[in-house]
Amino acid sequence: GLEDKTIFFYGGNIGHAQDIANLLHLVKSMKVYPKAHFLFVGQGDQVDLVLKTKAADELDNLTFLPSVDQEHYKELLTQVDVGLFSLAKTHKAHNFPGKLLGYMLQSLPILGSVNQGNDLIEFINHQQAGFAFVNGEDQSLFEAAVSMLKSSELRDTAGQRAYQVLQDYFSVQSAANQLIETIEKGRK
Repeated sequence: GLEDKTIFFYGGNIGHAQDIANLLHLVKSMKVYPKAHFLFVGQGDQVDLVLKTKAADELDNLTFLPSVDQEHYKELLTQVDVGLFSLAKTHKAHNFPGKLLGYMLQSLPILGSVNQGNDLIEFINHQQAGFAFVNGEDQSLFEAAVSMLKSSELRDTAGQRAYQVLQDYFSVQSAANQLIETIEKGRK
């Protein structure tokens, strides 16, 4: 029964480092929008929290699946609408979750939150590849989710930008160009 819904997807480690409670708070807030559905796929030390919260708060807008192999994971990414990420606010370092590359490859808009001072916030927002916030800015995260839910044009545009970011910054060609530039600067 997910055909007419906008699917917000989180895939990967479900642990303390990701602050899954942060995303569960978003799921709860979005219950008022029947067209929004959340799919969490993965494993980790916070799976019990996901399952208990889903049951206790009757989160019928959340589906949880255990980890799947890489082939199934890639297939899932072709079926969802928004890629979610979260990092605990207690992180001290910059961190770029690898799952974002998979989201970008599938032209998914990105939505999430990270620790204060993480460069990822400015990077995603400046590139218009989605929305990123400081973990704890719950209202901003919620409003961005609602905007993505209500506008397929916003999702499409941000998804296209996400793919372009992948090409511009993370492709083999981009890496080769950076190496060539560095070598040429060294010769001067």
